[in-house]
Amino acid sequence: MRNDCTDCCGGACLERVPASSRACPATMARASRRLSIRASLLALLLAAGPRAALGGGVAAPCAAPLGAAAFRLGEGPAAHVKRMGAGARWQDANAVDFLAPEGTPVHAVADGAVCAPPACVFGKTEEEKRDKNSLNTFTLLGPGGLQFYYTHAGSILVKPGQSVSRGQQVATVGAYAGKNAHLHLAVNQGSACDVLKTCSPSDARGCG
Repeated sequence: MRNDCTDCCGGACLERVPASSRACPATMARASRRLSIRASLLALLLAAGPRAALGGGVAAPCAAPLGAAAFRLGEGPAAHVKRMGAGARWQDANAVDFLAPEGTPVHAVADGAVCAPPACVFGKTEEEKRDKNSLNTFTLLGPGGLQFYYTHAGSILVKPGQSVSRGQQVATVGAYAGKNAHLHLAVNQGSACDVLKTCSPSDARGCG
């Protein structure tokens, strides 16, 4: 039986950590990160106001990244870490892949601003520009220090430094050489699955 949360995707795993492990620095760090993301999401909840509501009357703190478009969930954080290794950047590992047709509208999950270079990649890196099939990347800076990293975008519909509103279309889903169409969305705090479950619970099925 595992004594940590490595393979969990949601707050329930914290309650499964035995007392003997609670003093473990790694476990405490994971718990701290989860509390941080929940605090940030609570702030978003309060800012969203009573009119934006999910089932049960809870104010919606963020928008589903693909809106009402149909999609399938691809790799979640656990699968990304398994494939890339524990040392992978959060942009690569703490992410969820949304499989949807090329050109599907992509939305801002929260109010914020588009991060501008050189602090963040916007569009393509110099190396990626040498590949005619490469796709686009940008980062949305949200409240409470949250950063939402969007990549594998076919087109970006916003500009560096631009303010965006929750639910606003900001990009489209891309496909590399016409294949593997999806949106890769990562978050810098907590778990990408925690964010997805809060943004759009019905879309978080099987997130892991």
